[in-house]
Amino acid sequence: MDSLKQKRILIVGAGAIGCYFGGKLIQNDFNVTFVARGKTLETLKQNGLTIKEKNVLSNFPINVVSDTQDLGTFEYIFMCVKSKDTKSATEKIKDNISKNTSVVSFQNGIDNEEIIGSVIGIDKVIGASLYVASKMIEPAIVETTGIVYLEVGELNRTKTDRILELQNILKTSGIDCNVSFDIWAELWNKLIRNASINPISVLSRKTVGEVLDDKKLYELLRSTMLEVKHVAFLNGINIEDEIVDFHLKNLNEYRSFKTSMLQDFEAGKPIELEELVGVVVRKAKEKNISVPNTESVYNSLLKLTSVYA
Repeated sequence: MDSLKQKRILIVGAGAIGCYFGGKLIQNDFNVTFVARGKTLETLKQNGLTIKEKNVLSNFPINVVSDTQDLGTFEYIFMCVKSKDTKSATEKIKDNISKNTSVVSFQNGIDNEEIIGSVIGIDKVIGASLYVASKMIEPAIVETTGIVYLEVGELNRTKTDRILELQNILKTSGIDCNVSFDIWAELWNKLIRNASINPISVLSRKTVGEVLDDKKLYELLRSTMLEVKHVAFLNGINIEDEIVDFHLKNLNEYRSFKTSMLQDFEAGKPIELEELVGVVVRKAKEKNISVPNTESVYNSLLKLTSVYA
């Protein structure tokens, strides 16, 4: 176990996801370095990282930098930036990658793994599909509620020593983590959820529970999920028949939660519109199929974000 905890791990992106997962690793004595910038960087340096989980606050110092150029290589790099920043963030860490480095995408969407792979080689990339309700209360303070669940997997659908080691690292940190032998299906499964509840929550300005309790919004949510599921199926993805019902039921675990897209919108930050919704519209057009609900949500959000730009 000591050799496992000596593995050098880099967290790229100190938002809610990066801070939560990186923080859990540090709490369990793993060798972790964070990359941050601006106010978050300075606050983490001065005050350390605070995690609020199950109404318990934990504060601890962390190793945080603004630049990784002189840090050498790492065994694992967790990519936790927004999808629009994937390529630029990967370019900046090329010098931190050796033949023994694995880069894990802790991001929303279905394109990040291939974008990372185009920069460093697809063989170095591991996929991850995570379900976690987390938010930054303020810089360097992250709150997590509900169930935290993570699937990791090789993009070529094989079982390797490194994927088992990564699972061991995460489980040792108290994170419920399973190995998937079809991570592409898991990424699309999550997109079915993200491409529906996220944009609908922004258009309605409602929490997850408020969307579920509104009859019209619930029907729009379900219809959009079914459309994304159909696009996935036509793209050769192995989607479970009951996945939509599973998501609708599971969302009840996060009733009081504001989606990450709504959090970004209310904070005046760019939202992952193209990465989560636009990608479905584009892939539907490639297959010459109609996704009216998804396209309506996409166009409405496009107009809304242009007004607030």
